[in-house]
Amino acid sequence: MIENIRKYTGLMIVVFVLLFVSFLLLDTSTVQSVGGGGAVIRVDGRSYNEKEFRRIGNNGYELAQQMLRSGDFSVYQFLIAATAEATGNNDEAEKFFATRILLRKAADDYGIHPPAEEISTRIRSMRMFAGPDGDFDARTYGTFIERGIGRLGMTESDVREFVADLIIFDKLGEIVGAGLTPARDTLARNLAFQNQQISGALARIDLTPFELDVDPTDDEVLEFWENLRDAFVTEPRRRFTYVIASPDFPPGTEDPEDDDEPAESLADAFLSDAQRAERDAEREAERAAKAADRADLRRKAQLASDSTVDDFLFRLEQEKGATFEGLAEEMGLEVRTSEFFPLSGPPADLAVTIRQSSRGGTAADELFRMITTADPFSKISPAIPIGETDWIVARLDEIEPSRPKEFAEASAEARALLIEENAVAAMTAAAREAHEKIAAAIAEGTPFAEAAQAAGIEEIHSFDAITGMHQPDPANEPRELFEQARTVTPGTLADVVIEADRAFILHVAKREIIRDENADRSLDMEVANITRANQTTAVAAWLRDRTRSAAVQPLWR
Repeated sequence: MIENIRKYTGLMIVVFVLLFVSFLLLDTSTVQSVGGGGAVIRVDGRSYNEKEFRRIGNNGYELAQQMLRSGDFSVYQFLIAATAEATGNNDEAEKFFATRILLRKAADDYGIHPPAEEISTRIRSMRMFAGPDGDFDARTYGTFIERGIGRLGMTESDVREFVADLIIFDKLGEIVGAGLTPARDTLARNLAFQNQQISGALARIDLTPFELDVDPTDDEVLEFWENLRDAFVTEPRRRFTYVIASPDFPPGTEDPEDDDEPAESLADAFLSDAQRAERDAEREAERAAKAADRADLRRKAQLASDSTVDDFLFRLEQEKGATFEGLAEEMGLEVRTSEFFPLSGPPADLAVTIRQSSRGGTAADELFRMITTADPFSKISPAIPIGETDWIVARLDEIEPSRPKEFAEASAEARALLIEENAVAAMTAAAREAHEKIAAAIAEGTPFAEAAQAAGIEEIHSFDAITGMHQPDPANEPRELFEQARTVTPGTLADVVIEADRAFILHVAKREIIRDENADRSLDMEVANITRANQTTAVAAWLRDRTRSAAVQPLWR
């Protein structure tokens, strides 16, 4: 054996030299990708493997969404900027991943490297980890680390990395948004206007009587339609074949009946406090064990359902001869077919809300976003998560595009729109005429209510000492009552307020500025809030431009 090896000593040396040279010439980004599988995404010229993408992108995105549920506004701002221009759940993870990578590059460029103590301080300030008293609670934080993200294979270091990215995002905003501080004097005047109490009255004119007076002829409706015929179009409609995959949860795992507290027995009545505590601890441990077993059974059922959906989509793409219906039947999925429907009127099982999406919406919304190409697989939707546990996968069968309506189809709509337009015009003219009469009467000393009634308006509503925090009564007040009244000279009328189905004539009787002892502090907070909003807008715009120039390329597509 040794003799055989010696025969090929020279050949082995050549092979080792070639391997060594190849290693030296190998692209470092490729080497980094090999450790976690093949490259799946490229950002700014560098490729990243599936392990990196899952940790920073998919799992990081779910981590951000969990934190968002606590109402942390800074996480909301970051998430909106990080997923801007995303068009779907997969795309959101890609955008989120690219944003975090580009933020870290910017951190190197600008020297933004949050120290460990700053990250810890930020974590302690987050609402996600606050206890009942509003302060940081170590137990809440520990539970989140162990249970909240442990199921994703994430650790505390992933949380700290994400919080570091939040800090980088904020500090980058201070850099790219420098000089976007609002004018303090202008804000002070606006706050002074907000810090006042206003009293007065309103005269309301409704649209309905004017609509009843409008009765256009068929020729007038036809002429109206001919002038605006391009505005009267049908909704685009689509038809789908689809399956809904639901986990097959074992009986008894959803609403267990054996977790009720057992009735107190006669023997229980003679237990000592220590024995009672021991008994309660045993019962609690037993309940926890049963709950864990049920959760494990549900998790396995959910994983089986998720796996079925993944296999279904994979085989649809790989097995070119497989039909949607045939493969669904083979895998035990019930096939459903819709009639043609518009986005405004989907079938009930396609009108369900999507889960885990910052954009929200329904399954139908996602299906109407599908864009088909020459590739037959483009007619297959991604797996759309609905409800708490289910998935929808659909095939787009046919599209009926929008088209102009013929007069017979549009006549009722055109008639209603013509009546509305004429009625609004008549109501506006009547309100302005009444405004002139009331203003003239007030100038001669007539009280507002009496002047309004003389002008033919019976609906009068008064308001007293409203402030910038006032919530208008939707039945009797305009939506922006305070804004309409805050600059009006007392004893005079504001401009006529026209809304979709009514008009208001507003009389301001009294305006009184409220002296605020904390005015300077409030002004400082307002300046800081607007400055931060401007900086967030600036860094979001910077990220959009940087993402486009970085040429983010998903390599699995």
